[in-house]
Amino acid sequence: MENFDFYIDRKVSIWVREFHSLEAESLEEAKEKMLEEFDNGYGDYLCDREEFWDTYTELTPSQNGGNSTAELYFEKTNQLIKNNKD
Repeated sequence: MENFDFYIDRKVSIWVREFHSLEAESLEEAKEKMLEEFDNGYGDYLCDREEFWDTYTELTPSQNGGNSTAELYFEKTNQLIKNNKD
């Protein structure tokens, strides 16, 4: 018998805590830098992160603008076999 490998990609929602560290002359300057970081999402001061697995939620296609949120692939060729919109 031959072995066949597959994988499933799933789109999920999960909260992640990012830890940021930066140098500044004052707390106000540090807050300004972090507000810019928050608004622009650059990650310049990111030093670590923690996933909150208890918030893990699988999304449905209706929660994803009608697009699939689960896709089954044949690993050897990365061929899409089925998604949850089919």
